[in-house]
Amino acid sequence: MVPYVQLDQWPPRNIAEELIERSLRLPHVKSRESRMASPRARALWLPDTFAVGPPEAFIDGHEFCHLHPPPEGGIHLTLPEGTRSLAVGMGWAEPHPVARLGAMPASLVMVYAPRNCEELAVALRLVQNSYDFARGPV
Repeated sequence: MVPYVQLDQWPPRNIAEELIERSLRLPHVKSRESRMASPRARALWLPDTFAVGPPEAFIDGHEFCHLHPPPEGGIHLTLPEGTRSLAVGMGWAEPHPVARLGAMPASLVMVYAPRNCEELAVALRLVQNSYDFARGPV
């Protein structure tokens, strides 16, 4: 169950790198090693001042998302209920096993790595939704 990573249909390296690069452009987002993923994963987190979303908007501390590096490229992030149900229902995400067991909030999902520009746009929108969830009301 842990680690929980995407096993196949990995993205081209340029798409995975663009996902990381563009995610890091979100205002106030910082990057560091995730305490909840492999050492090579990039955790996206917010400083205290900007992390005012509900507790279930975070994976660990103020980390709301982590991006697994190429070649795998999967994304673990939190999503609010409506967006989460839609993403899972449309086949873009699946509930994380630790969330299904109740060890983490139900908001935690794995989003499949984008394999082309169209899928990259969807993945970036889901990262944006996770970011908005973590930011809370602005």
